[in-house]
Amino acid sequence: MQTLDAICGVSATTELMPTTTGYAVVDANPGKLEEGCTVVLSLYGHQQFAKFRGQAFITEDGEAIEGESLEDVIVVGRVTFFVNRAGEDDCPTL
Repeated sequence: MQTLDAICGVSATTELMPTTTGYAVVDANPGKLEEGCTVVLSLYGHQQFAKFRGQAFITEDGEAIEGESLEDVIVVGRVTFFVNRAGEDDCPTL
């Protein structure tokens, strides 16, 4: 039987971050970011999820962080998995 750690690739460089529906598995050593990947970024001390789109980050509320604003962004890591609580998942698998 595989463990959640094995399935999600949890290692010394990953971190579990709580979300409103469960957890996000975040790789703190993301390497080169790929178009469309989800990241955790810190902007003025506030952490949030965003999609990487070329030269910008698009936050969950649709705000684009680009240009000079990128100087204030710290990429915490790349999200590799979202793990939702069973009661929060609209599409459970059987």
